[in-house]
Amino acid sequence: MKRRLGPSDRLYPMPCPLVVGGTAEEADLLAVAWIGIAAGSPPSVSMALRDSRHTLGLIRRTGEFTVNVPRASQAAVVDYCGITSGRDVDKAAAAGLTLVPGAVVATPLVAECPYNLECRVTHEVDIGHYVLVVGEIVESHADEDILDTSGTKVDAGLLDPLVYIAGSREYRSLGPVVAEAFSIGRTIGAREPEQAR
Repeated sequence: MKRRLGPSDRLYPMPCPLVVGGTAEEADLLAVAWIGIAAGSPPSVSMALRDSRHTLGLIRRTGEFTVNVPRASQAAVVDYCGITSGRDVDKAAAAGLTLVPGAVVATPLVAECPYNLECRVTHEVDIGHYVLVVGEIVESHADEDILDTSGTKVDAGLLDPLVYIAGSREYRSLGPVVAEAFSIGRTIGAREPEQAR
């Protein structure tokens, strides 16, 4: 039996990247749990940020941002960036993070994060005390040690991205591969129908 829980802001798991706004001269970063791919063509990401966030102001000023995916082992750094305000401290310096130039946008990347997306804002939607920001992904970067054997795709197991479990306030890593997408479902249609009893 299912229990009704009411409206919820939880979908499991949630990625927990560091989002950077601003330029090399003035940048800030924060941990964002409410983020995901919004479209494949053009490749786009969407994220909900509180309207009071310092980083949101920097994103609005430039119209650009970067999404930097940390490893699960970087949970302490990500948590620090989520609980500390960039108005009060240089979070990157305090957390020992290196901001490096992107290839396409003026907003820097986090060098210590093995996977990075450069984005340009295409839409904003106000939702209560949040702003839904949609950005087109104009470039991506990956450390060579997280690429698959073809050298062209990120291997999620090698990346070992940090994920957040809302409600229980836990950071976790991904588990093992359970099946191959766009393949395992074909086994259902291929089953022999059960004999009538």
